[in-house]
Amino acid sequence: MKETKIMIAGDLMPMPCNYELFASGDAHALFGERLCDLFASADIRVCNLEGCFTDSDQPIEKIGPNIKAPTDTIRAVKALGIDYATLGNTHSMDYGRQGYLDTCRVLDENGIGYFGWGDDAASVKSYVAVNDGGRRIILYNTTEQFENAPREDHPGVDLYDEYRVCHEINALKKRCDFLIVLYHGGIEGTHYNSEVMRTRFHRMADNGADVILSQHTHAIGEQEHYNGAYLLYGQGNFCFHFRTEVTPHLAEGLVLELIIDDDGFSATPHRIIRTEKGCVYDDEQELDAFYERSRLHDQLIAGDRKAKDEFDRQFGNDCAKWANAFFYLFRGTNPLDAEKRKALSPEEFTQYLKKSYTREQLLGMQMFLRNEEFNEVGNRILSDLLAEKDL
Repeated sequence: MKETKIMIAGDLMPMPCNYELFASGDAHALFGERLCDLFASADIRVCNLEGCFTDSDQPIEKIGPNIKAPTDTIRAVKALGIDYATLGNTHSMDYGRQGYLDTCRVLDENGIGYFGWGDDAASVKSYVAVNDGGRRIILYNTTEQFENAPREDHPGVDLYDEYRVCHEINALKKRCDFLIVLYHGGIEGTHYNSEVMRTRFHRMADNGADVILSQHTHAIGEQEHYNGAYLLYGQGNFCFHFRTEVTPHLAEGLVLELIIDDDGFSATPHRIIRTEKGCVYDDEQELDAFYERSRLHDQLIAGDRKAKDEFDRQFGNDCAKWANAFFYLFRGTNPLDAEKRKALSPEEFTQYLKKSYTREQLLGMQMFLRNEEFNEVGNRILSDLLAEKDL
């Protein structure tokens, strides 16, 4: 049986800065010759579409951006040769039912398969089965929950539930030769995965997944070989120019090349770098930091205490970037904050917010976030309060 080559791209969505190139279908102008050739050489090409294709101007209510692209910008996605798109992510439902319907229509019209969402809670399509020359391959997509949950009468995505997902992976592996999980989750802006992520990836691998990779973080993480499986924690962006300010982690991403044959498989990450309007292949393949983090991660898994402490320290540093938003949202209305925000630097304002909480309040907030009972109670209280504000 011939080998199968699969190319998997990270987060992809046209943005105003490149709408024109996407609409013209000019893949070479967006991605460069070498990257286009790499995709053209593959038997199966996959990406994550981080938003919806719609001309609707009715976004859902949420905190954070509502991401869409005009329907005609699908042309360059098709020109790149994308065969399948994952839509179980944090932005595919940003324009509600209309965005969902428009995206399905546009992908259908362009011959691009999709999975990871569905018409309602009972019909979410979590995977696609592909037959390449007799080799049976399953692509599986699941995501963490944001404003994307399906309901009895409303479309939504395939939400991660450990028992169900692992049960499905175990059953699906018995029906195929190779199973790839595309997991959408993790902490944005961090190069270091969490213990929660490691546990989830290991359990999915223990149930039969051959390759597991995560998107959503918009940053390159680490790789791990575990129980015969290849794990990639954080693929980074492919072509996702949502932020105009290019921080180091937004300037790069990975395209994963998988080659499957009768003797097994190989996984090769290729570094791509962001350009003004797209992304191109990095001829230097500057991956030293990626491999160094991966070595540190392996030492952590092996039980090296110093490696664990260093990994956790770096993970904590990345998480700390969210402190300003975290404390500000929990604070409620405070007349002094507006003046303080004008007078202080962002770092000083974060310290000001931190000092405004007592130890007892911080312990209480942690309890609501950590404990399943209070997490559920808190979500119900907030839902009821939001409903009251609508009256």
